[in-house]
Amino acid sequence: MVDAIILAGTTGPTALTEAERVANKAFIRIGERIMLQYVHAALKQAAGVGRIAVVGPEAEIKACLEDQDVLVVQEGKTIVENVKHGVEALQPEGYFLVCSADIPFLTPGAVEDLISACNPFTADFYYPIVERGDNDKRFPGVRRTYVKLAEGEFTGGNIILVNPGCLELALPRLERVFALRKSPLKLAALLGFGFLVKLFFRKLTINELEKRFSELFAVTGKAVVSRYPEIGTDVDKLSDLALARRLL
Repeated sequence: MVDAIILAGTTGPTALTEAERVANKAFIRIGERIMLQYVHAALKQAAGVGRIAVVGPEAEIKACLEDQDVLVVQEGKTIVENVKHGVEALQPEGYFLVCSADIPFLTPGAVEDLISACNPFTADFYYPIVERGDNDKRFPGVRRTYVKLAEGEFTGGNIILVNPGCLELALPRLERVFALRKSPLKLAALLGFGFLVKLFFRKLTINELEKRFSELFAVTGKAVVSRYPEIGTDVDKLSDLALARRLL
């Protein structure tokens, strides 16, 4: 069994939240449920998932989730803080999932497949990636950010599997990378020129990407190719929301 943390923190106003008149996109309604409820249901129904914690605005979450077993944790100011708060409250004894609240297409099968693909758990971080062809087949016309690697074009998932024992080393470094996310030049300097050149010319392999991750964060990372595009198709834009309302 692995526990799970859902990140439903408030990230500030966007075109999407303003159009829907909500402060937090996790509470945007799609059909009869809000986005957070879709993600919670997928994790709750997935075999192999144990306890679930949701990090975000505490009062609002408690008002919309009927699950008495879910642990609701007050949000911090950043994503990294929210992960910390979730771990401190949940106190997972083994590997645990961290999942964003804006992937309403997530299914129990996608979660179960990820857990199975990571077994046996030997790395510290497992990160699912989805090939462009699989994503285009399931969600034709949806715009996603792809990284061109030697093995093909991939987009990232919005759920990871983590070894709690590595967080003391990894989180301070993750905070540094998070702080640089809006400064491409500084982020590029951190990644290294040779790494970026190989990435630009599509010579970078998945194994090399994993190695650079391990060097940056002092932990072992493993990319897992998932055949479930639902694991990474988030709702960030009005066009994403229109798709979700059409399909869900």
